[in-house]
Amino acid sequence: MIINTETIRALLVSNDRAVERAIIVIFNRQTSDEQQGGHTSHHNGRGFSAFDAGSGTYYARWIQRGNHLTGKHLVNARKMSLRYVRQLVEEAELKAASSQSTQAA
Repeated sequence: MIINTETIRALLVSNDRAVERAIIVIFNRQTSDEQQGGHTSHHNGRGFSAFDAGSGTYYARWIQRGNHLTGKHLVNARKMSLRYVRQLVEEAELKAASSQSTQAA
């Protein structure tokens, strides 16, 4: 599978679990103090923007507790995750590179 913005977007539009995974990936890019506070304090181009930090953190913690997003929360999380496709592509590329280096070893 080729990793690019189109494939990530298509996955987010069609797959509810991909939306949840995307929220977790973006949350994990936040700094630890941003994760704890549910806000954005570092303008580093990583993790949620200030606009999405509160709800993104809420969704991530909900998912981490083993719950699934449904209804309006899933709709909102899908819209939110589509704003972070660039970061999701970066993470997918890092994961693929790591997997390739592990297989080569």
